[in-house]
Amino acid sequence: MASVKERSATRWQLALALGFSAGLAVVGPAEAQTPTCTYTYSFDYLRTVTNPPPSDRQEIMDLLHRYNWALDDANNQGMEAMLTDDVSYELCDAGTIQLQKKTGKVQLVEYLDAINGEMGDKSRRRHIESNTLLNAIDADTVEGKSTVVVTIQFTGIETPVLDYTATMVTKFKRDAGVWKFAMIVLLPDGPKVILRAR
Repeated sequence: MASVKERSATRWQLALALGFSAGLAVVGPAEAQTPTCTYTYSFDYLRTVTNPPPSDRQEIMDLLHRYNWALDDANNQGMEAMLTDDVSYELCDAGTIQLQKKTGKVQLVEYLDAINGEMGDKSRRRHIESNTLLNAIDADTVEGKSTVVVTIQFTGIETPVLDYTATMVTKFKRDAGVWKFAMIVLLPDGPKVILRAR
């Protein structure tokens, strides 16, 4: 039988998990001062695509998977090699309100480091990417979109908690022969949650 202390710790983790899934850091009165998202998303975006050559597609898919594993492992080692120097990252609530905007490799890596620090060692994240569409703009530019599902496994809780689902819009550039992220836009399905890309 679990001790009172163990039951209390488990209740705390469950409350924290529910807080994450319900919307930790809910946007309040400051929402009116939040800037508008610079990226405009259309639901018919990339319904028709021109596929990049198979070798380029494989490299880009590997890049997406390496990025998600870096987030899952809370380890940004090697992340800089995945990003162009002028990469942009934007988090848009309901597709219109800008919650985060990072410009350049240094800002984005610092932001991801901060999220890793906030999550701590009491949880394990899983970023599950699927339904990726890639569209070749030219020989060195590909745009894409993916479905992202993120779960968090807290210690002391047997099953993972759904954190969020989102559309991830991307642009990839070939830089010195290597495919890298030039743009990441995260469009969560749930509204008003600031802490994203966990």
